Amino acid sequence: MEDELCYSSVIFKPFDKDKSKEESVLYAEVKRKQSTSNTETTEKGASAPISPVYRRASVFLGLLCFLLLAALTAVSIFYYIHMSKHNNILVQYTEEKAANLQLLADKEVLEQETARLVTQGQQMNNTLDFIIHKSSFSGDKYCQFTGNGVRCTSCPQNWIQNDSSCYYFHKGNLWNTWAESQKYCEKYGARLAIIDSVGEQEFINQHTESYYDVYHGYWIGLSEKMGNTWVWTNGAQLEKGFWIDWPYEGYTYCVLSMPSKNPLKSWNSIWCNMKSRWICEVEVLTWPTFLQAQRNHSEPST
Repeated sequence: MEDELCYSSVIFKPFDKDKSKEESVLYAEVKRKQSTSNTETTEKGASAPISPVYRRASVFLGLLCFLLLAALTAVSIFYYIHMSKHNNILVQYTEEKAANLQLLADKEVLEQETARLVTQGQQMNNTLDFIIHKSSFSGDKYCQFTGNGVRCTSCPQNWIQNDSSCYYFHKGNLWNTWAESQKYCEKYGARLAIIDSVGEQEFINQHTESYYDVYHGYWIGLSEKMGNTWVWTNGAQLEKGFWIDWPYEGYTYCVLSMPSKNPLKSWNSIWCNMKSRWICEVEVLTWPTFLQAQRNHSEPST
């Protein structure tokens, strides 16, 4: 509300020479006159009734607020239920995923075990085939009882493995003829050594040593047959030899491998009834894994 202002004129009287030197001043009062119109309007408005339009608007707004609150409550409940279901599904998925991973791990273990059993079965078949075809096979020459059970080696005791063969180098004081040496080897299902490569000849030469005199060596499985033909104990004819000198020709000659600085020149033909040391050879025997023992690399005993 604005206050109404009343204004009055102010008159200043001029100086009158005829009168005393006094100056009279008329002051006007300025008074604030308060407007009564707004007060009257307020009093009238307060006493006036509320319009139906405003009342309906208030009811509508109240109802709208209630509906919004109800909708918000419903959405919150729906969200809570949905999140509970989502969390349950997530937990179930996590558990099923872990179970699936465990099943995959179990499957892999079973596949490895199956492969191991298949390999073991093949090894047992190979071992059985070897035993069946060796009429003089003796298991105690390969297998021994230990505190952990039976353990078997790929080669007979005191034999040395080289590639796929086992070798026995006799180094005792009891010597044999070529034929007697062959019979000794047959007790192990073996035969006098058959040398068919440079590597094998070098291996043989590394494990022989000089003894008695320069004429004694180690019998190998090569002998001369009729027709001046050199034949191995398996029936194969000689293709390449490692002779010191050109061999003698005759039906009663056999071959000694002599210790030599040059392994490619170490064979000597000599009378088969001469007594000397010998070398046996047999193929490696593969046992099932659970029977295998650590390979024996030690030197053969005399």
